[in-house]
Amino acid sequence: MIKLTGEQAEALGQFRLARDAGKSSPLTIKVENLLDTSQTGAYLDKVKNHLGAPDNKTAASILIKRYAFLPVIYLYCMTSWNVKLDIRHENVTFVSQEREGLWLPGFRFTRLQGQSADTDREQWREDAVRTLFNGHIFPLINRIASEAKISKLILWENIAIYLFWLYEKILPLETHSVRAAEDYRFILEEASGNLFGCEYTNPLKKFDSRKMVIENTGTAVRHRKTCCYSYLTSSGKRCGTCPQSCSSKRRNPDE
Repeated sequence: MIKLTGEQAEALGQFRLARDAGKSSPLTIKVENLLDTSQTGAYLDKVKNHLGAPDNKTAASILIKRYAFLPVIYLYCMTSWNVKLDIRHENVTFVSQEREGLWLPGFRFTRLQGQSADTDREQWREDAVRTLFNGHIFPLINRIASEAKISKLILWENIAIYLFWLYEKILPLETHSVRAAEDYRFILEEASGNLFGCEYTNPLKKFDSRKMVIENTGTAVRHRKTCCYSYLTSSGKRCGTCPQSCSSKRRNPDE
C-alpha cells in the first residue's frame, strides 16, 4: 500500500474528499453501517426528512446520486495516478456536508492509501474496476434498492451520469487524456457484467445514449433514461437532463 500525498488529497477535494470528520451529524455514517440491514432503513428515514422527500424511494435515489462521487474519486485516482484506492467499506465514512443550502456529503478515508499499478496495467485495471463496482457499489445498490423498493436502474444511472462527467469533462483536460480515453472505453464498452456484480450485462453501458441539443439553451446533453426524483424533494428542482423536461425540447445535434 502507498499513502496518497497531501497534494493528491487536495486535488481530490474537488470531488468531495473530506479531510476531517466535519461537524457531528446524524447523516454522517460509516459505509459498513449503511450496509447493515438493521441500520439502512433508519438512515434513509433521516435522509428523507432532511431533504423533505415524500418517501424513502426518493431519499434512496438522492442518496446514491450523492454517493456517486465515491466512484469519481476512485476512478480519478486509477486513471490519473495509477492508484487503486482502498475503498473497503470499513475504510470509508460518508460525511454529511452542507454547501449553499444543499446537502453535498463527502467521503473520509480512515487510511487514504492504495495500490499502484503493476507491469500488466490492463489486468490491474480490470481488477480495479471489479473492486469498485462489484466489491463496493453493487452491494450498496442492492441493499438500498431492497430497503427502499426502488429500481436498481435508477441507482445505476445515478452513478453513470457522474462517470460520464468525469471522463468527458474533467479528465480530457488533463495530461493523461489518452489513458483516460482508453479507461473510459474499457469501462463502458469492454467491461463484462461480472465486473459490476451483474451476470449478463454491463449496467452502465445502457445509459450511454446519444447526446441531444436542448433547443432553448443550445447545450448538447445526454438526457437520462430514468428520473432521479429530485423534483419531489423540498427544492422542487429538476436536473438539467431530466427525461421529462428534455423530451419536448431536444433535437439531434447533427440536424
